[in-house]
Amino acid sequence: MYHFIINPKSRSDRGIKIWHTVKEELDKKEVPYTFHITGYPFHAIEITREICKNYPGIKNIIVLGGDGTVNEVINGINDFNDILLGYIPSGSSNDLARSLRLPKEPLTGLKNILAPSRYQYVDMGVLRTEDYQRKFAVSSGIGFDAAICEEALHSGIKKVLNRCGLGKLTYIIIALKQLVSCPFMEGTVTADTGRSAAYKKILLITSMIHKYEGGGMQIAPAADPYDGMLSICIVHGVSRLRVLTVLPFLLFGKHVHFKGVETFNCRRLDIKLNSPFWVHIDGECPSTLKQLTVTCIPKKLRIIK
Repeated sequence: MYHFIINPKSRSDRGIKIWHTVKEELDKKEVPYTFHITGYPFHAIEITREICKNYPGIKNIIVLGGDGTVNEVINGINDFNDILLGYIPSGSSNDLARSLRLPKEPLTGLKNILAPSRYQYVDMGVLRTEDYQRKFAVSSGIGFDAAICEEALHSGIKKVLNRCGLGKLTYIIIALKQLVSCPFMEGTVTADTGRSAAYKKILLITSMIHKYEGGGMQIAPAADPYDGMLSICIVHGVSRLRVLTVLPFLLFGKHVHFKGVETFNCRRLDIKLNSPFWVHIDGECPSTLKQLTVTCIPKKLRIIK
């Protein structure tokens, strides 16, 4: 039995059309399945919990949506040992699929899911505060990249550009706007490796499981989703004009060679800031925070290749 969780609004409402294509193929092949269409924020968490509760044994849960839908699904799983996770990407960013080299074409992805060649055991991240916890599959960040995500979630530009196949431009346009308006941060960052430093004029602190976020921006070009480590990128102590010259190099992961861009690996990162700032978790922005801990859980997700 396959359990499909579909975000109909993904890729500017094209998700439901992609699902109809997939459903037609499932029916033609007489594959047993259930399907659940999300209708509101965090609905996929509720759906996943119900699937985990009502179906014993190993469960094939297939996500048809974007990275945000995957995020909700993994936050609804109570026992990862019982889950085989499939992913048919239909979002605007699809950074998880890009990193794992999953097929872009829905029916090719479905074919692989129904007759998998192998499974990938992939790392997962967890963000925690005193009263909050959220898992993430791709990345979590605070500051500039989170402010971009927060605006993109409510941007009319995103829908227009997605319809034209230019969704990546959304993040570039909003990044230029946020570069002017996003305030710098100040605080202390401590890693489990013993590395600890106080920073001023921080633009962003990003914790990556995979190389990409924001629709293909290589924030962490050396990230390895199988090594049990977070890849950290901190941009600090540089002017906004200097950041503007660095931004184009994000596309190719070459920003790491610039002064003011600091990268390192760790399993746990503690962040304490002087003021709360937007946080993103797989491109979703649940809140502003000033103190948080990010941890990598090795090889937690079993993803169908």
